[in-house]
Amino acid sequence: MKDDIIKKSYIQAFDIGDKNLKDLIIINTKCLIDDNTQRYVYIDNNRLKDELIYYRYYGETPTYKNILNLLLPVILSNTNIRKSEDVVLDLIKKYVRYLKREAYLFEYILGAVIYNIIIHKIIEDKNIEYEDLLKDIKQRIIGFSIELDKVNTIKFQMERIKIIQSIDKYIDLKVEDYDDEKIVESMLNILYDIYIEDREVDNDGVLSIKKSILSILGSEENLKIDNIDFVLSMSQYIIKLRKYKINKKIYDKNADPRNLINLEAGDTTLDNILNQITIVSKYFSDNILHINVKSKSGIYELKFKKS
Repeated sequence: MKDDIIKKSYIQAFDIGDKNLKDLIIINTKCLIDDNTQRYVYIDNNRLKDELIYYRYYGETPTYKNILNLLLPVILSNTNIRKSEDVVLDLIKKYVRYLKREAYLFEYILGAVIYNIIIHKIIEDKNIEYEDLLKDIKQRIIGFSIELDKVNTIKFQMERIKIIQSIDKYIDLKVEDYDDEKIVESMLNILYDIYIEDREVDNDGVLSIKKSILSILGSEENLKIDNIDFVLSMSQYIIKLRKYKINKKIYDKNADPRNLINLEAGDTTLDNILNQITIVSKYFSDNILHINVKSKSGIYELKFKKS
């Protein structure tokens, strides 16, 4: 039963329109390593580095701030909430740097801690009450700390106090409208929508999280998602990782998307990042070389500026 709700939560993260967030979720799934000795699942940073190099050629930065559902593969594949938190925090810091969103670092960190708690708590008990869940979140935020220099420690403490005050307001049902600039409040709004009164959400980052949580709580799943067979296979892969059945090895290769420039339409090859691929088309437009690549995970359009 638990396996089924975990798979559903993963699948429903893809029930959105934004391909960029979906691609980032897939990237992080592909980078997971199951460590049976230490009993946790973590990110292969060597693989992540090359994956994100490729992403620069085919993906775009999501326009919205709440990208926390790219953490879902890590959260779902781990059974220990604290070990999951450690991996989640390391990963969100990397994405803050990669996406150049350092101004929101502490919000992303605290939001990641909160999202990790939410998923783990409702997987263990989908009947948990709204107030109890918020109180669990509050206690973790009160006890949470990170090592920082003096100036940033003060900034972080101020942000943490603000978040604790926000949690108290939401416990008292004193809610705010969605604001894309407020990442943590978006998480609290999602919980309010799910448990108290549903409202419309205006971006795919929030919608993806909302659907992932709702699926654990019993909402019907949508299987008309793009490339659903691949998404289903990745959801099963999450379960195998969670049970340490993959025994994934550390990525020790090198990959360069510019190697694709030498291929022609119709060529098939094995790429270290995209795996078995076929070049669908290749053309110039406005001094940019477009290469459309078909792989098991979908179609990717890589763009290379003419030097």
